[in-house]
Amino acid sequence: MTYVEATPFTPEGPTPLIRDMPEAAPFPVAALGPLREPAEAIARATEAPVAMCAASVLASAALAAQGHRDAETLNGAAPASLFLLTVAESGERKSTADRLAMRGVRDFEADLRTDYDIARDLWRDAHEVWKATRAKIVGDKKADSAAKRADLQDLGPEPPAPLKPHIVASAPTIEGITKHLPELRASLGIMTEEGGALIGGHSMKAENKLATCASFSAMWDGSPLDRWRAGDGVESYTGRRFSAHILVQPVAAEALLSDPMANGQGLLARFLTCRPASRIGTRLRMEKDAAAEAEIASFAARIRSLLSRDLPLADDKRNELAPPVLPLAGDARDVLTAFARDVEKAQGPGGPFEDARAFASKTAEHAARLAAVLTIYADPDAAQVTGEMMAGAIEVATFYANEAARLADAAIVPPEVADAERMRLWLLGSWGEPHISAGIAAQRGPFKVTDRARKALQRLQAHGWLIEDNGAEVAGKPRKEAWRIVREAES
Repeated sequence: MTYVEATPFTPEGPTPLIRDMPEAAPFPVAALGPLREPAEAIARATEAPVAMCAASVLASAALAAQGHRDAETLNGAAPASLFLLTVAESGERKSTADRLAMRGVRDFEADLRTDYDIARDLWRDAHEVWKATRAKIVGDKKADSAAKRADLQDLGPEPPAPLKPHIVASAPTIEGITKHLPELRASLGIMTEEGGALIGGHSMKAENKLATCASFSAMWDGSPLDRWRAGDGVESYTGRRFSAHILVQPVAAEALLSDPMANGQGLLARFLTCRPASRIGTRLRMEKDAAAEAEIASFAARIRSLLSRDLPLADDKRNELAPPVLPLAGDARDVLTAFARDVEKAQGPGGPFEDARAFASKTAEHAARLAAVLTIYADPDAAQVTGEMMAGAIEVATFYANEAARLADAAIVPPEVADAERMRLWLLGSWGEPHISAGIAAQRGPFKVTDRARKALQRLQAHGWLIEDNGAEVAGKPRKEAWRIVREAES
């Protein structure tokens, strides 16, 4: 929705307070290459919007790919990680589609849990032996300091506990993530079907928002994550990779999309954001699609297989990545360079991306990351990103750039305009009389403060939804201050 300045009432009829956004463009599912069939299969199985299904598939593939290779961009290497934000109404089957896309991830986590239970029991025994041996060495009254140091050196360091069998968090805090990084794998995901809990939770409260935005940006960039605590000292964690997919309802998304800090810090520019057209009311096929289910199972097996591959770790590290760069073929670089130039021109005055410059400036990098994810999913040992794969990734990145431009001024609705819109909907939907007064509107309407109700009614008058008619009868009594309601049928 886009805020429209109040204009005087004209004889042509009422003017809207809030103008509907143009419809989203169709998602270019054919450009997904090796991920096209899984995205379409989930869309067929759930009858959810294909853009939403594609985002879930991309997030799952990015989580599986990001640990193995980095992406080559026009400005050097970057993580092959993706951040996605998908806005959809309740009942759009967000949870169902996302669970299908994440099935392979969950299967892999189940494998990790089985291995972890065995490793944890073995570690406990080894740790008890180590503690007892160390205590015996330290407590030996007959040995001098040099002998104890030699024995402790022979004993070796404390056996580390096995890494926890979790790679996906649903509503973590930044503090929680950094606290647990030493005991987690190096490739992680932040994936939630209930994005409102994350957006409206502890991490995005006013006192934490700046640190949260900066930390999420560092995760996308592949930068070190630092933890400074008075009691725990200072820690810095490098070689981690994060992908994210936040599925959220419009009311929560609008709060984030209009947040000055999230925009100013560049966090939203790092997300591939879309708000697909709803399919509610059109989902009439009730039988199962066997072919779709088989494709979904194949996708899950592929994701599980990629996650099960050994990760390229830094020397003597068990959860710090050192992934090689997946280079661009010459034709891929040429295509990406031309695209980057076109996007740069489109950010100029009057250009299609003038109001979405923050995202547009990163669109070429988004395309390079997308191309790397598609390539690694297809073949984790691929020698390079081809021009064909890059062309498809550019088409997908262009879709998200257009979505960023479409949503750029969405949700920026001043509170007084939101009040007037709520009052308008109440008058047209719940109030049956032809007239209204400020007092009655405050008693029975959407908010219970007379001055607030009066201001909303005055704004509706300015837009032509009300006509002043003082002395008219409202709720059985004549009112000094009253308005006649202009029904939509009159406009």
